[in-house]
Amino acid sequence: MHVVSRLIQMIKHAIAVFRAKETPLYVKVVLGGGLLYILSPWDIIPERIPVVGVLDDLALAALLLSWAGRFCVPE
Repeated sequence: MHVVSRLIQMIKHAIAVFRAKETPLYVKVVLGGGLLYILSPWDIIPERIPVVGVLDDLALAALLLSWAGRFCVPE
């Protein structure tokens, strides 16, 4: 359960980083573009390839959440 709560906390932080007006534009573009890629039906590795098709989206999501965690959001 600790992993799920940590994941939710990371997602909330990434959203806060994206919505903060102090966040540089390039960060918002990368986070938004990454989200669009994850949600898009077009992938470099399509989902119809059993395991690998989903792993590329999960890996990108993990990288984006980790990267967003480096940015501070004013309270």
